[in-house]
Amino acid sequence: MINLAVIGIGIWGQRHVRSARSSGRFNVTMAVDPDSVRAAPVAEELGLTFSSTIEDALSNNNIDAGSLATPHTLHTSQIIEAARAGKHIYTEKPFALNAKDARRSVAAVEEANVVLALGHDQRQYPVVNKLKEMIAEENFGKILHIETNLSHDSMKVLYLNDRENTDSSTQRVWRLDEKEAPTGPISQFGIHRVDTFINLMGTIDWVFAVGSYQALAPSFLDTVSVTVGFRSGVIGYLGNSLATPLYSRLHILGTEKWAESTGPKTFDEYRECSLTNLIIHSKNDRKNYSFDIIDSVEKNFSSFADAIQGIAPFTISTNQMVHNIAVVDAIHESLETGNRVSVTSG
Repeated sequence: MINLAVIGIGIWGQRHVRSARSSGRFNVTMAVDPDSVRAAPVAEELGLTFSSTIEDALSNNNIDAGSLATPHTLHTSQIIEAARAGKHIYTEKPFALNAKDARRSVAAVEEANVVLALGHDQRQYPVVNKLKEMIAEENFGKILHIETNLSHDSMKVLYLNDRENTDSSTQRVWRLDEKEAPTGPISQFGIHRVDTFINLMGTIDWVFAVGSYQALAPSFLDTVSVTVGFRSGVIGYLGNSLATPLYSRLHILGTEKWAESTGPKTFDEYRECSLTNLIIHSKNDRKNYSFDIIDSVEKNFSSFADAIQGIAPFTISTNQMVHNIAVVDAIHESLETGNRVSVTSG
């Protein structure tokens, strides 16, 4: 068993505890959170030793690894700190807020020879694995286009609730701070589908993005539309909003077949697995599939454990982690300039 400390014990940090334990690979022993008033009782309920400082976890010789469910602006510094302390690290998305910081994190873990894992758990979906298999077997013929939409209004609800509640112990509106989410919903959860694009179609060469500021405040980007061009010649589209009811779809169109996947109807099911149904259509045939809702975060932690124990590399390469953030950098520049932007490589 791998001894794990969870850093950040809010809603998603508690999910880390549950999923890491469910994997059967981790002994989750410690929780770290600066808000001791809120977090200490949560840690006690979960049977965890509690500390308000990350240093206590990183200096603890009984801790092998840490998982980060912390504000986005902290990820880079915390990854580097963990690496220097010799701890394997699993970080939530976004991996970094710019490609320069992403590269700094990779350099730190490579120098320390520790494993780095990233919470793009949609790579673990049965639907995504089925589509990846079809692509490898060239079932689609020539792939022409990939498109997706991932949208929900949980952030809008959070914003409205926090605006009405001045109790600092319940404030979670940091998620809507421009510093934490420079590309609005892309920074929050649309980035998952950027990773899905990279996973299925490979390197992205350019993006063109437009945004809307209609739902929350005139200064906050709530909806983004992105056209992408892949090195392979495939083109794609990503739609992403944090202010509309739940909607999740992924569609691949080829010369021989197309496939469309959609997600569950409830938000609780969405949190477990956001794509569950699949239609595969050709001129002479149409098949419908329904996949079980799985704990994809548990699968991600299992991949993390495999990498730590030398069984197999983590699902996502560090090159792809950096490429994802380089794509988001390009989306940000396109939103600001109104131009099509090339994705910086290296």
